[in-house]
Amino acid sequence: MRYLATIFWGAILGQVVGFLIGALNSAPYDPKTSLIISVIFAIILCVLPPIMKANDPTAKSEH
Repeated sequence: MRYLATIFWGAILGQVVGFLIGALNSAPYDPKTSLIISVIFAIILCVLPPIMKANDPTAKSEH
């Protein structure tokens, strides 16, 4: 459930950031591109912590 919430809020915040960057650069706002980039970034943020924890030599093993 927390992954869905992270992706949802990542998409919303990505839309806000995309709009603001477009407005500051006088570029047209493209919601589709902002959505794709923000969802990819949110998925990376969901996947990265377990990968980092698995590769941590100081983490205690549960086995």
